Amino acid sequence: MYKVVRLVKTIKDNDGNNIATIQVDLNGDGSTPDPLTAIYGSAQTIGFNDDGSPIYDMEIKQRIKDEKQKFMAEAIKEQKKLCIENGVDPDLVNILNAEKKVNNE
Repeated sequence: MYKVVRLVKTIKDNDGNNIATIQVDLNGDGSTPDPLTAIYGSAQTIGFNDDGSPIYDMEIKQRIKDEKQKFMAEAIKEQKKLCIENGVDPDLVNILNAEKKVNNE
């Protein structure tokens, strides 16, 4: 059997509207979590850069940044628990690609 834990966090603005979702799948292999963030809702976009990328309201941008850091801390904690269950060194989680060096990849 193969165990995967999916963490999902929905971020809301001051009015309770969803502004972003952060998600990651963890499997206890020693890898550092790599969450995906989806930002949505045109109300948060205040314009566009010359390259076409959106310009976000600074308050919204900061809220997403703060929530991503909290999410990452929780993801690391959960990944380490899974590593222990799988007999993998949980300290590998803190260093990017360390699990590849241990597994000779």
